[in-house]
This record gives sequence, C-alpha cells and structure tokens, in this order.
Amino acid sequence: MSPDLPPGAEARHRIANLLHTYTDIADRKDVEAAVALLGSARVTFPTGGFDRPGQAAGFFAGLWASPLPHRHDVSNLVVEPGETPGTWTAHAHYTRWVFDPGPVLHTLGEYTLVVREPGWTVTDLTVTRTWTTI
Repeated sequence: MSPDLPPGAEARHRIANLLHTYTDIADRKDVEAAVALLGSARVTFPTGGFDRPGQAAGFFAGLWASPLPHRHDVSNLVVEPGETPGTWTAHAHYTRWVFDPGPVLHTLGEYTLVVREPGWTVTDLTVTRTWTTI
C-alpha cells in the first residue's frame, strides 16, 4: 500500500477483502474454504458457533445444510483500530437473499470482525440478525 494513504486505509482494504471472501464462501456453501478462512477464529452466530478449530467444519456444514441457494450483500463497512495493538475491529451490515425460486429477502444483519496483523487473520466473527423471515 502507498505511504500516502490515510491511517487505517490498508486495514479497511484488507478487511473488506476478508469479508467479501467470507460471503463468497458462504454463498457457495464451501465448508472447506470456510474452515481455511475461519477455522482458528472464534465464530458466533445466533444459532451457535465454535471456538475450537475442530468444530468449524461441523458448524458450517450444519449452517449451510439447506439446498436452497442464497446470496449475501455487504454494506456500511466501518473499520477502527482494535483494543489490542495490531488488531482492527470492523462492523458491516448484510442482507441475505434466498432463491426459492426467485430472490426473496430473508435476513438483515450485522457482522463484527476482529482481525489481527501482520497476517490479517480473523480472530473473531460475530454475526447478528436484526430481522429474518423465520
């Protein structure tokens, strides 16, 4: 990244890429890729989560068990320095569309991520749901 960028610009860029990588993985329901990205993180959803690497595959397989395709859209990303030096905290909104057979808005929610430098790894992901059709 350019040294002329404002503080936090690299973090915002890298965290946006991590978040969009996650939503692409979720939309493909790719359990193996989710484990590679988040397997060592603490992950919390309204329906459960995990805090040990060996629990990630089972959690994501259950989370994405429905055969219906879906798509996530992310907006309003805000990235701030974390509480611990070398960490960043990010908040974003998301919508989840389910195709049954056409697109139906299913969920509105928020992502909160904690990311650690220098490897830019997700240490915590919390997913909340403000509204859902279920």
